[in-house]
Amino acid sequence: MKSQIALLLSLSSSVASAYPLTTGQKAERQAQHAVDFREESIYFVLTARFFDGDATNNYYNRDRIKFGDPHWRGDFRGLIQKLDYIQELGFTALWISPPVENRSGLDYHGYHAYDWNRIDPRLESTDATYQDLIDAVHARGMKLIQDVVINHSSQYGIRDQVWIDHLPIKYFRTADGKKISNGPYQGNLGDYRSRYREDNDNSKAPDWFIERAQSDPEGEVPLTDPVTKTVVPRPGYQPQRFFGIDPAHLDPSWYHLDGFMSGGDWENPKALQRKHMAGDTIDLATENQNVKDYLNQAMHLYMDMGVDAIRVDTAKHIERDNLLEFIDDWRAYKPSVFVFGENLVKGTGLGQELSNDNGSATIRPWWYTRRATSPADPRSGPDSGFSVLDFPLFSTFRDNILRGNFSGIGQQLAWDWIYGDATKLVTFFQNHDVGPDNDFKFRFGGETWQAAMVYNLLWTIRGIPCLYYGEEIEFQKGRPQDIDGGSMTLDQTGRAYFGDHLEGKEAQQSLSHPLARHIKRLNLIRRQIPALQKGQMAQVHEWGSGMSFVRDDAESGSYAVVALAANADQEVVVNHVRPGTYRDAVTGREAVVADGQLKFAVRAHSAAIYVRNGGGKIGADGVFLR
Repeated sequence: MKSQIALLLSLSSSVASAYPLTTGQKAERQAQHAVDFREESIYFVLTARFFDGDATNNYYNRDRIKFGDPHWRGDFRGLIQKLDYIQELGFTALWISPPVENRSGLDYHGYHAYDWNRIDPRLESTDATYQDLIDAVHARGMKLIQDVVINHSSQYGIRDQVWIDHLPIKYFRTADGKKISNGPYQGNLGDYRSRYREDNDNSKAPDWFIERAQSDPEGEVPLTDPVTKTVVPRPGYQPQRFFGIDPAHLDPSWYHLDGFMSGGDWENPKALQRKHMAGDTIDLATENQNVKDYLNQAMHLYMDMGVDAIRVDTAKHIERDNLLEFIDDWRAYKPSVFVFGENLVKGTGLGQELSNDNGSATIRPWWYTRRATSPADPRSGPDSGFSVLDFPLFSTFRDNILRGNFSGIGQQLAWDWIYGDATKLVTFFQNHDVGPDNDFKFRFGGETWQAAMVYNLLWTIRGIPCLYYGEEIEFQKGRPQDIDGGSMTLDQTGRAYFGDHLEGKEAQQSLSHPLARHIKRLNLIRRQIPALQKGQMAQVHEWGSGMSFVRDDAESGSYAVVALAANADQEVVVNHVRPGTYRDAVTGREAVVADGQLKFAVRAHSAAIYVRNGGGKIGADGVFLR
């Protein structure tokens, strides 16, 4: 019976069989595009919500259905078609949400992995596979960042590896016993695209499940629950048996058995790293060798295909040394690969061993960027080779940027010494989970000039700047980043479909938006000044309505003096700078420094970037950079 499971929902083949590579091709793809990632700027998309290039692979999840807006709407063909748009904005690297096959009631985002060896067919087309996307990105001289989840799987387990006990969803009935009427899910909630209304095609399932997965599409033939001996379908029968898990009876060779997170668990290292975040994010036992082997061999396949960088989801939910085992494997396999991760904190995130904090440093961002042996002493260990998204800097924005000033940013930057290499941090203003409002829940809803101000900051301080899709036109301004409440649909959130802004006249209007033009020029400037990419920061001065600093890249000899203004013009004096002729990349003004002092003016919402021996003005003036 189990041998027949391969016939069920075989919508995609494994990456290894779909994209066979010779030894020479693997070596070539591992070696190519070996560039210092600090030279890049990143555009981040939720692939399924960006642009719909192929309507035949569109798909409605069973939750939060909005007719005309399938959850799985964007795809690789759409991304390929709109790479010119992303490149026109000046971005050189594309970060995509996890592309591997997913399973859950709302899995369009890609963070509920079911099979790490397969690309989700709802993203691919016959002429636009994942390999086609990678090749198209590289053909434009750009880099591809693959998002990956190794902390958890979906509640379905892992295809062909481990089974999590469930009843087939098509036998679920509501308390009133009526047939389900939910968009395309007529009759029951089993997968409407499957012949037998079942998308759980795991060969590790028991025979009784596999038999029902390949029969009875209407979910009407009586089935005895092997756990309780209750016959289903039955009105109101235990939803947990269809949608949830029993954490005490998971396979310990694959999963932790410590239950679900709650309350204070979010600041407790052991709970963070051993408990399940939710019913569809089941915590993998990443310390077990079989788990390591499975995940690492999958990542080798994607690196063979040409993936240039890897972003690791939910990094702090994996113990630091355990996570670094994965990072070390990937970097040994492909030395050029850049790896960074999400260690989400809402605050400075230094750790109680170093400052007034409510959690240990062992779950804080800096700890993962070092191999420190003491959480009270960052210098007790070197750079780990793993970088992180700069959540501590982001967390200050609700108290400064949203009030139209830079207060506190200088204080935060003063802690840069705790990171393995602060110049490799990935900086951002918002993403698919958070925005810079009071409770970090919404897309930015403030004034346009405030957004321009933060981009001036992110494109000139240390770190690699990243933009979330739509920020360039204030897309879904002020909306919740994710669904909030029982009836909200994706079109009402920050994860709404973006493609309508990328076609015809709308596309040109998007590129003409003041923020889009602003970001394009910032990318152009940063691309031409190595000090803004890789230079160390020095002489950081911040006075609320403005700030100044020096960027010094010793390797290239690039040296720049930068000042930023908030909502008023600023007169700036920077002392102890190197003698020489300086030219402002923003205005083209020239200044000669003989006595170590550089004086200049910066207009409101703008920046001054005086480059020693620089070529002068880069790009054309806009509303905010002039």
